[in-house]
Amino acid sequence: MNIKNQKTKEIVLIAVLVALAVILSYVDKIISQAAFPFLPTAKVGLANIVIIFSLYKLDFKKTFLLVIMKSLLAGLVLGNPVTFIISFFATTISFLGMFFARKVLKDKTSAVGISVIGGVLHIVIQLVVVSLIYSLGEVVISYGGILLLVSLVTSIIIGLISNKIINYLTIK
Repeated sequence: MNIKNQKTKEIVLIAVLVALAVILSYVDKIISQAAFPFLPTAKVGLANIVIIFSLYKLDFKKTFLLVIMKSLLAGLVLGNPVTFIISFFATTISFLGMFFARKVLKDKTSAVGISVIGGVLHIVIQLVVVSLIYSLGEVVISYGGILLLVSLVTSIIIGLISNKIINYLTIK
């Protein structure tokens, strides 16, 4: 395959993965509202399946591009400026944490461990950004504890699903 065809294939793959991640973000919003009506900001994290898959199958640059594009598009479609800022920082730092954990831990952990690291980082960064924007103090810490517990459970589930997909699909 020549270089031009390879580049086209890579662009199409990233576009499909971004579209899938945005669709999963939308589905996630619907499921999360039903599953966690008492936690309006809690999310299952379905789009992380695509991000974790990409961490295992693509290089840093392509996966980072996917994360940025997913954040921008999902933020534009599903959020408002404040939720976009909170989500963008949390998603970006969560991705970087998952990437470095994947590099450092290599074969010592599965996608479940990587997902849990990403989920915890995502919640912690969200709480930091929210506390900087709104100055809510102890309320954020109390709410954060509940979100961390939910995140732990959902991150394990997302990691298990990701493991299955990573082992099943290959990228040529």
